[in-house]
Amino acid sequence: MMAGAARLGLGVLLLANSAGPPDHSIDGMASDSGTRVTLNAAEMKDLDGSYFRNAVASGPFHDYKAVSVCGNAGPDSPNDGDLCPQSWGLCRIATGGGDGPAVVVYRRVVERDGTPVAGPLGQWQQVALTCYPERVPGNGNALTMAMIRDAFHDTDFTVPTVNIQPEGDVTLVNLPTYFQVQFPESGFGPDEVDTPDPARLLGHHIEVRPRLKSVTYHLGERTIGPTQDLGGPYPNGTVVQTYTRPGSHQVRVDIVYTGQFRVGGSGWIDIPGEVDLQGTPVTLSVREARSRLYTG
Repeated sequence: MMAGAARLGLGVLLLANSAGPPDHSIDGMASDSGTRVTLNAAEMKDLDGSYFRNAVASGPFHDYKAVSVCGNAGPDSPNDGDLCPQSWGLCRIATGGGDGPAVVVYRRVVERDGTPVAGPLGQWQQVALTCYPERVPGNGNALTMAMIRDAFHDTDFTVPTVNIQPEGDVTLVNLPTYFQVQFPESGFGPDEVDTPDPARLLGHHIEVRPRLKSVTYHLGERTIGPTQDLGGPYPNGTVVQTYTRPGSHQVRVDIVYTGQFRVGGSGWIDIPGEVDLQGTPVTLSVREARSRLYTG
């Protein structure tokens, strides 16, 4: 449910008409009354707090407030900073770009000392929805996906190793050799939950977890992947290489993680982007077996 009178239906947000200077439609999208549906980055930059462009320094000025789309929050609600999965998911379908969270922009006209002007212009009015909360004037410290993404990228990710059979990191020419990804106990591997320091997230307690996107096997004579196949041991392993000549190879498995986060027990929400890590190499010796006949 959107804040105030705003309602979400079939992915389209129609906001109540706002008083004051006329607004332009965004990317050709507008409600029947011509009010904004969403604001893009350039237009958010234009929200500079001014009212009349030719006004003298004494004002009046626009006063803005960013309000969560969660619950029934309004500009005077105590929960105007709440987060919810919808506030992030909405930004995937809204025009204008931005990773979110989505906020409803409210505006009123105030005198230089901050006192609302008399009449309708001094009352809070819904102006628009935006996925750039940090660009709403006076809301520069808003929690953003960029902060969450940075915190996720600082996770102590588990770097995979590769187990090889035959054991001992030695195999023979023309002998099928089996490979299996292993995740050391140190660090955070696929689906293991980490909790970033709330101090870097404006006090919010957020959980993040890596998700396996793909692995790539570098086996010397051949590269396999990207794939989600983690291999396995003899005889049922699915990642197998038969070497054709003797030598030594630096064998490793590289991994690509995506990420998810959740806030306050919400459902998991995707974090844009991915993390590419190079696996720990193992030296594999490929030897040639020789047979000899001996007389008794």
